[in-house]
Amino acid sequence: MRPGHEQAFEPWADRCVAAAQAQPRFRCAVRLAQAGGLHHLLLQFGDRTAVDAWTGQDGYRALSDEADDFSVGLDQSDAGTLLAFTLPSEAAARKWKTACVTWIGVVPTLLIVSAVIGWLLPGAPKVVQQILSSVILTAALTWLILPKVRGWSRFWMLQDERGQLLRNAE
Repeated sequence: MRPGHEQAFEPWADRCVAAAQAQPRFRCAVRLAQAGGLHHLLLQFGDRTAVDAWTGQDGYRALSDEADDFSVGLDQSDAGTLLAFTLPSEAAARKWKTACVTWIGVVPTLLIVSAVIGWLLPGAPKVVQQILSSVILTAALTWLILPKVRGWSRFWMLQDERGQLLRNAE
């Protein structure tokens, strides 16, 4: 999802499933909520012909265009009794993007924590100040800062240079 558009998925998915259910050879729909706020909708049809008929319809194209307003789509299709799909993952993000996002969360937090500890414990030895700062910094980054920063940046981190979702570490 594009940041700030997470609520758009559920009603869109409901409309998409309802439209797919009206198609011949529709079998089932599966919604997957992946860690980190990634959402997936899998639609199963009886055969490749039914998939092609569904994706060739104006209704499908309208739903796909609507989803482009709030998300980055990754259309995958497969046929047969054994289906395989690769889901996007933060593990696929480029390392330099991960480093940038981490740095954006670390630097302001480090500056604030260090300043507050220095102000509260001005007479304490530097090593004590640094140990205390590192404990507070680690906790703040783990539970507060990095989850927010990664949530805001996930859309950017999971795209390649063409704006397509990354599925494997490249």
